[in-house]
Amino acid sequence: MRILLLANPAAGRGRAKSETARAAEYLEKEAEVVVRVTRSEQELAESAAEASQEGWDRIVSCGGDGTLHHVVRGLDLSKATLGILPLGSGNDFATVLGIPRSTREACEVLLRGTTITTDLGTANGRRFLGVAGLGFDSIVARYARDHARFLRGSAVYVYSTLRVLPSFRPRKVVMETEGRREDMRIMFVAIGNTDRYGGGVRISPGADIHDGKLDACIIHECSRWQLLKAFPGAYRGEHLGYDFVEQRRAERFMFDSPEKLEIFADGELLTTTPVELSVGPEKLRVVAPPAR
Repeated sequence: MRILLLANPAAGRGRAKSETARAAEYLEKEAEVVVRVTRSEQELAESAAEASQEGWDRIVSCGGDGTLHHVVRGLDLSKATLGILPLGSGNDFATVLGIPRSTREACEVLLRGTTITTDLGTANGRRFLGVAGLGFDSIVARYARDHARFLRGSAVYVYSTLRVLPSFRPRKVVMETEGRREDMRIMFVAIGNTDRYGGGVRISPGADIHDGKLDACIIHECSRWQLLKAFPGAYRGEHLGYDFVEQRRAERFMFDSPEKLEIFADGELLTTTPVELSVGPEKLRVVAPPAR
């Protein structure tokens, strides 16, 4: 087996660098292993694109959800099989697949796991794996990326939420899906290919990476206190019980707004409104635990 490890040494506050080296040492007992250290988001995508043409049995993302996002952005999905070493802060997509956080156990999945196919979301044609958001959600994501890199896991999202909330105001959007057009005032909308983001927030309970649909969680206009009160329950998927929370499922959603709203997914900026979010035409081949 030939395995390529694409490493983002900055992921996990530097943890990815040492753990990738440990993984390579472990994998070399049974496979041919090459490590390529990348220094930018663009280099990650370019390296993944190049590797797709080289016949590797596994092209492995070594980092968190952000690293994974850029690797998948570059992959030729018709040729590449993705592997994941979850070495970042959140690792939500790896959690959905059941990939262990332990480096050694994740390596065992790479060597003996089962190749499955999953859906990918797209936002104006750009791929994403997990959850795309606009409104309060995307402002929190930007704050987390720019100002909260000293934290890890769910603490990043909690801290950023508390910093952004006091100055936030609801946004006007127009949503169109399944031939229906609606004007609404929202706090935010999260559109999930998977059910979780932000280090474990189960924002779209029931979202399934195999069903060919996206699950939109719409948080309609409410007070800041109501939003803050609902937040803890989102870690258990219990926020849907509030009357200002609505869930929709469809193959395609379109959003527009009087002001340009940023769309973030997997912790990365994808595009701005107007935006079309849909399930992409191509499937992702990825190695998951055998028992999945």
